[in-house]
Amino acid sequence: MSSETLETPAPERPKAPSVLGFAGRNLRDYGMLLSLIAIMVFFQYMTNGTLLLPLNLTNLVLQNSYIVIMALGMLLVIVAGHIDLSVGSVVGFIGALAAILMVDYGVDFVTTTVISLIVGGAIGAAQGWFVAYFRIPAFIVTLAGMLVFRGLCLALLAGQSVGPFPVAFQRLSSGFIPDLFAVPGVHVLTVILTVAVPTILAVVSIRDRVKRLHYGVEVEPMPFFVGKIAALFVAMVGLGWLLASYKGLPNVLIIMFLLIVLYAFVTQKMTIGRRI
Repeated sequence: MSSETLETPAPERPKAPSVLGFAGRNLRDYGMLLSLIAIMVFFQYMTNGTLLLPLNLTNLVLQNSYIVIMALGMLLVIVAGHIDLSVGSVVGFIGALAAILMVDYGVDFVTTTVISLIVGGAIGAAQGWFVAYFRIPAFIVTLAGMLVFRGLCLALLAGQSVGPFPVAFQRLSSGFIPDLFAVPGVHVLTVILTVAVPTILAVVSIRDRVKRLHYGVEVEPMPFFVGKIAALFVAMVGLGWLLASYKGLPNVLIIMFLLIVLYAFVTQKMTIGRRI
């Protein structure tokens, strides 16, 4: 009696949707990005080109990177269906704590940073404990936290400004990466990094697309995929060139980018991130 070998058929590759069909179904996902581009074009025109000047872009990065960093933490909270109203007050309280430790008690900035992260994590865990185990809505818990830590910040500082901070600590938010090439008029290391990073992202995106096709997962149309990668490359290289013509990449932008990479890894590759 002969036996027959049963072969498992390979997964059928999905047909890529049309560009217009894909764009129509995902217009909502790209709505915020399109709105941002429209706002940038509007203000670039209304300010006669001031918006995209290297000095102005550098100031925007230095003054607003902390908002992006807070938004990274808020991402997991909001995706899980909750809200955190206390994030601004907690950041203010932790900043006040760091200032008191460094200025009044002479603690070095590395130890201060570690203490600040531990205290901030403990505050988040305490508020999460009330949400998870007492079933109190996050809106209520963090509303109370907003009021509590705003008051604690005022009490800790006694209504006064504290300073000056150590120079090494200031460089975290106002310093720039060193230039190893010393070419007049352009920060060469910034140019190299802002070309290398989108190139690496493009390679990762291509590998991910190939993997999705192999497992029969629907992918975006090839013209849309190529256009997205090209737009990202042009935008990042253009931003890098503008920053390179001033002082180069701010340290806080590097910190922000590393945190984005970390959160991307946690949400896509780790069990807890995938579950959220």
